[in-house]
Amino acid sequence: MKKSMGKTTSFDPEKFKDIRLQIQSVWSDPTIQGVYVKKLKTLADGRGDLTEIWSLKWEDKNILKPEHIYYNLTDKDITKGWHWHEKTFSQFVCLAGKMQIVLIDLRKESRSFGHVNQFIASSKNPLFIKIPPVVLKGWKALEENSIIINLLSSPDTSDNFKISTQTLLTDIWQPKSEW
Repeated sequence: MKKSMGKTTSFDPEKFKDIRLQIQSVWSDPTIQGVYVKKLKTLADGRGDLTEIWSLKWEDKNILKPEHIYYNLTDKDITKGWHWHEKTFSQFVCLAGKMQIVLIDLRKESRSFGHVNQFIASSKNPLFIKIPPVVLKGWKALEENSIIINLLSSPDTSDNFKISTQTLLTDIWQPKSEW
């Protein structure tokens, strides 16, 4: 049992520090079971840009109707995570700025156990990313005033657990200056 923010969860990600993770590049398609990514379309004209972030009319069965929505403004070079939900799906969209979003599948029963997916999302690369329960997620703001919106499948805010970004994959965050 893991306690986080005064809550108890049966999942303890610290037990997984020594597993061999399969890290995908930011240009790869998602490999984590249940993760879905939709490239959003931006319409631009002389007045500005318009990007639809969610619509009930979408006939995409992979996208869930949100029941709780929040946004998080993150300052440049700040990393947030790791957090997960035991029952709730998260659905991320980066509204402004640029963010590196990293997902870790630590579900032992999953065929993608140990996979790490990462994405670069921004207003120039708008993505809708659906994240299943018990997949760890974190992000780093790569530009000032980066905003991520989370369209959750449940209003249950007690289903939110956190551990430090220093627990896993401390060296994954961009930018990297390696050649």
